Amino acid sequence: MSVRVRFAPSPTGWLHVGGARTAYFNWLYARQHEGVFVLRIEDTDAARSTDASERGVLDDLEWLGLTADEGPGVGGPFGPYRQSERLPLYREHAEAMISAGQAYPCFCDDESLESRRRSALAAGKPPHYDGRCRKLAPAETSARRAAGEACSIRFTVPSGDWTLRDHVRGEVTFPAGMVGDFVILRSSGLPTYNFACVVDDHLMQITHVLRAEEHLANTPRQLMIYAARGWTPPEFAHVALILNRDRTKMSKRDGEAAVAVGDWRRAGFVPQALLGYLVLLGFHPGDDRELLTRDELLQAFTLDRLGSSGSVFDSDKLRWVNAHWLHHASGEQLAAWAADQGVDGAPFLPAEAAALPLERLHALLELVRGNLATLADLKGELEPFLAEVPPREAEGEAALGEPRAAQVCLAYAEVLATLAEWSADGVKSALKTTGTQLGVKGRELFQPVRVALTGRTHGPELPQVTVWLGRERCVARLRAAAAAH
Repeated sequence: MSVRVRFAPSPTGWLHVGGARTAYFNWLYARQHEGVFVLRIEDTDAARSTDASERGVLDDLEWLGLTADEGPGVGGPFGPYRQSERLPLYREHAEAMISAGQAYPCFCDDESLESRRRSALAAGKPPHYDGRCRKLAPAETSARRAAGEACSIRFTVPSGDWTLRDHVRGEVTFPAGMVGDFVILRSSGLPTYNFACVVDDHLMQITHVLRAEEHLANTPRQLMIYAARGWTPPEFAHVALILNRDRTKMSKRDGEAAVAVGDWRRAGFVPQALLGYLVLLGFHPGDDRELLTRDELLQAFTLDRLGSSGSVFDSDKLRWVNAHWLHHASGEQLAAWAADQGVDGAPFLPAEAAALPLERLHALLELVRGNLATLADLKGELEPFLAEVPPREAEGEAALGEPRAAQVCLAYAEVLATLAEWSADGVKSALKTTGTQLGVKGRELFQPVRVALTGRTHGPELPQVTVWLGRERCVARLRAAAAAH
């Protein structure tokens, strides 16, 4: 059977970076084995699931480039792919389990269940369901159901240990008695997570389940249901969690890194960087590489290289990875990324830049890319090139106040005004000639020119800056700087 994996988010909020990593692991495994990546929306938590959250999760997955082969909006042979649209299936299988003696109706209300749970804890016993309705005579059960009495459906937990052979955890044994009879279908008709998950994974022919280790505790219940129904369970790989600095599960707390994919997206991080960083939190490529392309990951990814220990999320490291991607991107790629929106809802690319001819825009983006750590830096880095008069930093004003700064600016302006070859080599040679004529060199020569042209003492290579700005603006800015000092 070909590989079929799934990512099954609950639309109760934003897409967590841990969820994005899990989705990427599944996507890589499917692509690597020419399999199928299924997206399933687990939205049976009716009180917390929202359409807005689902749209947000789907949008973030699309932004990350993790396109599904089957799922909402895509379709497929095993749909529907929202659990809320599969309720008759869960009812059908729950009733079949009652008929087979594997489950039974439970008429206990929440209040009585909670009272008995507290009593068990007080007596030092496991707070398992006491099996009260399991002992009801079939005739009484049928009569109460026929009368319309509300009931849930509980699974009849068999005795004995359960063993999982996990690709990450190895052999894990769950001892008998750790799980009591559990609900598989609520009185509302909604399935519980463990039941719906098993039914769906079986019917969708999922072969491998790659998920976070926090789901390990759910596994014995799921194995029980698989066994009861006579179904073969998928292979499991429970991956280690992403951790806060104090090695607790990564969550949104003061002083900690953002946990939502959307937070990083709106802060100006690009999908290749975010996924490239996340995948190495829990996966080792087999060498010391810290930056891998998607094609390289497809070559390197294997389940036996998934680590069993949690990894600490380092926002500084992510920022370094993001800067690398920006520094090596083409102008066309930068423009595509910069069309996304920042925290203020506006595109990262200023309107004045977006209005430029594409060739000129791409050249400008390649000019400033070396100074970018995030797309949010674009506005500041582009300002000297888009403003009519670039604002000057205090350090720049000081540089223009040096004794020979005005003379250098004026002399260079005159040379540029008549320069025959307007190219990087041409303007660079012209600056050297100006320095020779005035008897100045080094910082005394370059700094006033840079400040006159950009308002700053640091930035992209000066010849490229000069060429992009063009003769007219360069001459005007140099003369204005000279006249002001």
